[in-house]
Amino acid sequence: MSITQPHLTKTQRREAARLAAQQVAEQNAASDSRFKRIIWSVLGLLIAGLVATVLLVARPWERPLRDAAPNFPAVPLSEVANVPANTMPDGGFIITPTGGTTSSVNPNLPTLGVYFDYMCGWCYQFEMINIENIRRLAAEGQANVVLHPVAILDHFTPRTHFSTRAVAAVGWVANYAPEHFLDFHIIMFENQPSEGQGDMTNAEMAALAERAGVPTAVAAGIADGTAAQTFGQWASSLTAVSATDPRLFDSRGRFGTPTITINEERWDGDWSDPSAIPLAVLAAQQ
Repeated sequence: MSITQPHLTKTQRREAARLAAQQVAEQNAASDSRFKRIIWSVLGLLIAGLVATVLLVARPWERPLRDAAPNFPAVPLSEVANVPANTMPDGGFIITPTGGTTSSVNPNLPTLGVYFDYMCGWCYQFEMINIENIRRLAAEGQANVVLHPVAILDHFTPRTHFSTRAVAAVGWVANYAPEHFLDFHIIMFENQPSEGQGDMTNAEMAALAERAGVPTAVAAGIADGTAAQTFGQWASSLTAVSATDPRLFDSRGRFGTPTITINEERWDGDWSDPSAIPLAVLAAQQ
């Protein structure tokens, strides 16, 4: 015995076909939705893993704690307890003929003063153009060459205070390895962080100090933060002295870097001309 299907009209066949197609479409949509959920879940896990890996390696929250320098109080420079040796009372470093540093001024020579911040991009330009002439003026005994590091650009590294740590580091070298002072000063500028964007860890500064010839035992004090802790207040206080000295102000009544002085008077010549400073010093000798 066989069972015969009821005869469907054309309209009924179309409706049946439509319902069947709708059912298939719904099944496909559900399957596609499940597939998308699986894909997004996998991608989410991958992204979370990647972020976790980056944070684990970089640990951005640790660097400011490890290399931070505090906001030091407003203490007069004359009252700062820890002051580097071989340093002038105003915080300047006189370069010796061999590239070391001393606090002894030759009263028979003109005095060239250079005020700078190790984060300052214009100071980098000044250094690249003039450092050999500065070295020669000191080596040939033509002038008292006085370098005045300041930390006016700490706001670019508000959590680590690179400028203050850099000044403290050169103070540390002046105190414990003064014969390597100028070489360390130069290599700090050669590896200057990008103004407003870069930074440098204590360990990186210490590595530069060693490249400049500073003994490992001395550089270790920069790496572990002892230099910043010891001479950070001095760096902050000497910056305040320079930043409030009217003799150093520009035509708008502000202090900036680089600032050049000859015999303690501001010099506004064209330092981008490498012959300008030697000629100005020569004129001051007469």
